[in-house]
Amino acid sequence: MAVVVLCSAGHSPGVSTTALGLALTWPNEVLLVDADRTPTQSVLAGYLRGERSGHHGLGGLLQAWRERRPFDEVIGAEAIDLPQLVARDEPVRFLPGFPHPGVVGLFGGAWPDLMAALAAREGDVLIDAGRLGVDGLPLPLAQNADLVLVVTRTSLVSLAALRLYLPALTDSTGSERLALGLIGSSMPYGRAEVQQQFGVTIAADLAFEPEAAAVLSDGAPPPRRFAGSGYVRGLTLAGRSIAGRLQAARDLIGARR
Repeated sequence: MAVVVLCSAGHSPGVSTTALGLALTWPNEVLLVDADRTPTQSVLAGYLRGERSGHHGLGGLLQAWRERRPFDEVIGAEAIDLPQLVARDEPVRFLPGFPHPGVVGLFGGAWPDLMAALAAREGDVLIDAGRLGVDGLPLPLAQNADLVLVVTRTSLVSLAALRLYLPALTDSTGSERLALGLIGSSMPYGRAEVQQQFGVTIAADLAFEPEAAAVLSDGAPPPRRFAGSGYVRGLTLAGRSIAGRLQAARDLIGARR
């Protein structure tokens, strides 16, 4: 099925919150992977309100890789279920990230195996890759994702950073598998202006609603009828649009559903 990598260029526009929100409202079976190479444990500390993952996550996968155990045999055991935000038939699974910054450098040789195992899974995969560093995305992520979604605000500062990082990302990913996710369109630059300046498909256009986003990012108590709010509806529509785009691409080449 489809693998989507989410990242940002230079700033923190809400990549982790967006990735979590999309996963919780995704139209298909989905696994969310925290692959941020600047570990923050944001989902565990925020949405799960300080829950510890134990040894689950990429730390456990690294141990399996060292023991030469195939990732496809251990990912299920390393993932945990997330509390549901909207009613759905199947759980949203979550693979926690690096347990310590020192582990990140040790994972370099394991990225290809991880991407191969994720691509072979039933259901879709959303990977939160955090900020692009000076080295960009790990090449296995850039080259093997079905879509790389660069999340950005529409301020001049954010778009200036995007302009710096986008060319290298386009070279490693390919323009046909690269798209933008806007947070706060028309604050101050609108969708059409961003599209014209960067020539990159805009696959998601989400409202800037910090109080609603805090339910996901900080574990804030959800207001009444939060699941039916405009914020959650926006995430749902964005997820359906992205998933539909990926399915259309698979249908075009005759790939499996």
